[in-house]
Amino acid sequence: MGNSSPTHSPIKVLRWRDSLPIKFSFIQFIIASLIIISSVWLIFTIEKSHHLETQIVLSQNQGLAFVATLEQTTTKIESLASSIASLGQLYSNNTQVLQDSIPALLNTDGKHQLISGGGLWPEPAAFNQEKERDSFFWSRNKSLELQQIEGYNSQIGPDYHQESWYKPIRFYPQNTVLWSQAYIDTYTKETMLTASVPMWSEHQFLGVATIDITLSGLAHFFNEAVNEKTENKSYIFALDHLNKVIAFPDEHQSPQLIEPNSLFKPLSQLAKEKQNLAIINQKLLEVDEQLIQRAQQHPAFSQEQLSSLLQSTPVNQRDKLAALINLNASKTLNTAELITSFKLSPNEQSNQASLVSIFLMPSTYWKIILVTPLDSINEEANNIAARIGFYLVIMQLFGLLLLFLLQHRLFIRPISSMVFALKENQVAKLELEAANRKDEVGQLAQAFVFRNHQLEVAFASLDASNLALEEQLAVQQLAQNELKLRKTQLNSLLNASHNLIFVKDIQGSYTLVNDRFCEVIGIERHGILGKKDLQLFPPHIAELILKHDKITLDTQEPQSFEQAFPSSHGETLYQITKFPIVNDEGETISMGNMAFDISSQKVITQELHDNNLQLTNEISELSVQIKQAQQQIALQKEVINQIEHENLGAQQQRHMDSSVYLLFPAMFSALIKRQMIEQDHLVAKMCQNEQEAETKLDTMLALLTHNTDTLRHFQQILLSKNEAIKAINLSQFLSHFLAVFEPKLTEENISLELECDEHIIVNLPSWDLLLLLYSIVNNSLSHAFIDKRSDCNIIIRATQESEAITIIVEDNGIGVSPEKLAQLNEQLLSNNSQRSLSRLNGWLKAQFSGQIILEAKSNQYMRTICHFAKKT
Repeated sequence: MGNSSPTHSPIKVLRWRDSLPIKFSFIQFIIASLIIISSVWLIFTIEKSHHLETQIVLSQNQGLAFVATLEQTTTKIESLASSIASLGQLYSNNTQVLQDSIPALLNTDGKHQLISGGGLWPEPAAFNQEKERDSFFWSRNKSLELQQIEGYNSQIGPDYHQESWYKPIRFYPQNTVLWSQAYIDTYTKETMLTASVPMWSEHQFLGVATIDITLSGLAHFFNEAVNEKTENKSYIFALDHLNKVIAFPDEHQSPQLIEPNSLFKPLSQLAKEKQNLAIINQKLLEVDEQLIQRAQQHPAFSQEQLSSLLQSTPVNQRDKLAALINLNASKTLNTAELITSFKLSPNEQSNQASLVSIFLMPSTYWKIILVTPLDSINEEANNIAARIGFYLVIMQLFGLLLLFLLQHRLFIRPISSMVFALKENQVAKLELEAANRKDEVGQLAQAFVFRNHQLEVAFASLDASNLALEEQLAVQQLAQNELKLRKTQLNSLLNASHNLIFVKDIQGSYTLVNDRFCEVIGIERHGILGKKDLQLFPPHIAELILKHDKITLDTQEPQSFEQAFPSSHGETLYQITKFPIVNDEGETISMGNMAFDISSQKVITQELHDNNLQLTNEISELSVQIKQAQQQIALQKEVINQIEHENLGAQQQRHMDSSVYLLFPAMFSALIKRQMIEQDHLVAKMCQNEQEAETKLDTMLALLTHNTDTLRHFQQILLSKNEAIKAINLSQFLSHFLAVFEPKLTEENISLELECDEHIIVNLPSWDLLLLLYSIVNNSLSHAFIDKRSDCNIIIRATQESEAITIIVEDNGIGVSPEKLAQLNEQLLSNNSQRSLSRLNGWLKAQFSGQIILEAKSNQYMRTICHFAKKT
């Protein structure tokens, strides 16, 4: 038998192109190429476009930042002009204060190159009745020092009341600023802009406060702000509201649209020379038309109100001036706006495309033009895209190489090993590899199932956690909304208070202040918070505040002190209450403060003290005169006592059973009290005029005659109840009654009209008729004119119908409502009411078969109608 040789499996030798590593490598190369090509295409298309848009937005934001910087500066200038206007309103009659204060205000901000001057320009005779032109104006010389200019007050030169920065300001409310167009000043010969603020006092126009800025100073500020807020490749220039050039960058900046000699020129004139400027000018005309239309939608002033101003304005500027006045008066534009943005194509004057953005500033209505070359943005976008593409390709190549190595290690090498084992017929190695692979796959499946169950449990737990978290977030949202509401209410309460309210921590730093506190000390809130008293107030005030704080913190109880605070009017005295603020653990974390102004109370107290001393001296001087007049007063009192005794006897004789006679003492007291007052005044005048008896004799005689006439009228109407009834002429009786009541009516500023037929005769006791008229008229005096109007009037009408007499007393007082009128008429018919008219009605009905009826209308009239028989 022969020896058996090992058998080899019939496995073909693989060609290189059929090799699995070659295929994997080829496929991976194709995928890598596609990824690299798509990445490069994406970077140089979408990302480049996105970056271009981002750069454009960034350029516009830089323009907005510059506008915000310029607006902040103009706002400070406006505040300075408002301060000068307030100074002019307060000290219009104090020339020295104005001459000392205005230069100090102009030097406050330190912007000497920008602010060239300013001052006050009063209306004719507003500050001085003898001066038609009375300006207080200061201008800077070449050394930037302020000098007062008197040339504007000359009657020979131009009248500043006719200037373009003065006439429109009459239509502006208080603290509203008018920025003028660029102009050349008459005396300084400087090209400048003026910020004007009106001065009003008790709805009367006093004049204008101004701040001047030169275009050269604005150019200096403009260049500094442009270099700080924009990139060098951008180009910014500014126009006033009439589209005159007021600022532009240096010559080295590109593109150069504005020539150095273009300052103060209208853009429409420059547009004739440059095509790009013509396009920008057309856009600006469209912007002006939009502003005019916006102003016409809700105008604050009509064309008729502005007609006198517009007639003296050039025709091409009238619509813009009317729009400027209406927009400022209605405060339509409050923030800077990017009103338009467009592209300029390359042309003969500029070989590159540019992006033009036009910004509109509020209050000044200046147009800020930002020109950004698009070529520089495109070039920068290409460079960034190229850099990103290069690094991205390198990273992708490195990743593909790493992936290739991992594929060989994890897939290709094990497969190659198995192929080699098959070729070599290494069965044990194949079984080992198969067993191992089979076990790993089973374990992987088992691990996947296990992990799947774990994920389900985890997802269920996650859902429960999400639900609990949503509920917790809802509760937190409610709490935050409530906290926000409380915070808003607290801020509204603090800022609405006229008292000073602030909180400091235990280290003495301010953590909360209300608006009133900021207004009084003249510092904005951000300049106060975090600061201490020594940083805000003079040393003597700060040390006193620290002393009071220490007392409050040591005692841990509320304390009250008198404390002075500095303000724009000097130091003002306040009553301040300090109290500790503790947390839930009882620890003091801060200290609250509330202060109210007591300076006026101090002034009033001092005035009362001075008046008291003056009155004491006057009383001591008058005591001597009183002693001299006592004898004459005693004689007059004897006469008055005799009259009172006679009237008391008449009253006793006039006694009746009806309760209406309870009214007699009040009536008699009211009538005789007036005569007593007149007698006292007469005696006082006699005492005072003893030394001037000869010069005052006629006056005293007139007073005595008037008093005697009044007593005669008393004699005609105050007849005894027990005297025989005589026929009374009603018209004459009413005339006597009116004469007696005249002093009281005159004192109350009440006119009384009498309408009565002279032939009406009544057979009533004069005392009863007096009681009836007095009660009705006195009721009108007591209730009709509570509001103390100046046109008070009472009309008495007396008419006769057959054997009945009707007396109507009508006043134009406050009247009564229909419900109250019905209640009063019901009380007149009731016998239980204690009102005087009710008792009078009962007495009139019982004695004279008469009655009283009331008619009234609220806020118009009250009419008392009395009917009684002609004869008793």
